[in-house]
Amino acid sequence: NAEPPGAALQLYAAGDYLAAASTAEAQASSDSLAFASRALMAACMTSPHQSAVDAWLLRAQHSAERALQLDPESVDARLQLAFALGARGRRASLAQAVALHYAPRGRRLIEEALVRAPRNAEAHALLGAWHLEVLRRGGRAGASFYGARLETGLAEFDRARALAPSDALITLQYAIALLQLDAARYGERVAGLLQAASAAPSTDAFEAHALAQARAVQTTLARNGPEAASALARASFL
Repeated sequence: NAEPPGAALQLYAAGDYLAAASTAEAQASSDSLAFASRALMAACMTSPHQSAVDAWLLRAQHSAERALQLDPESVDARLQLAFALGARGRRASLAQAVALHYAPRGRRLIEEALVRAPRNAEAHALLGAWHLEVLRRGGRAGASFYGARLETGLAEFDRARALAPSDALITLQYAIALLQLDAARYGERVAGLLQAASAAPSTDAFEAHALAQARAVQTTLARNGPEAASALARASFL
């Protein structure tokens, strides 16, 4: 994990993600810049000011790129860059996403991270999310072109949960990926994952926000069904 200045860690824990990012960026080390990217992604996922999200995502990408330039072996920088590229790809049109090579760039970064850290739960979760997102966005043709597979996506998420069973955010990420891939088919499995995530305690402001969103999606799933829950998830998560 990154080791940014203590002040940046405190700001992040309190939910002041933009200030945390600026504080970390000022140190300009690989670890601090990777953490700045993480803080900016947290700002994107929690802010009501959606008009600023695209600019923050680009800033998160640039911070992660600088972190990787400073330390070409950094696992965290690779994962943060893959996360930022994935979020930008989901917000782009399909034509833009293909033209800017978001999918192959993200996969390469995640696989490079796993070569360096094969038991990194976050990397396995990101790879699982990559497979399921390519299937969701590209359908059969996209999956064939990029080599995305349902079985691999599920296996990677299961591997991530086995490596980090107490990480509620990985469980939540798995639930949202399945819900958006096929809400009707995976509704029952999603309900179990959301239940597990919602019951976990939060350790900082970001986890508290994410788990509150998980509970809202869980309630919507139970009351209004998978399609309504999927719509809420799309509005609540990048």
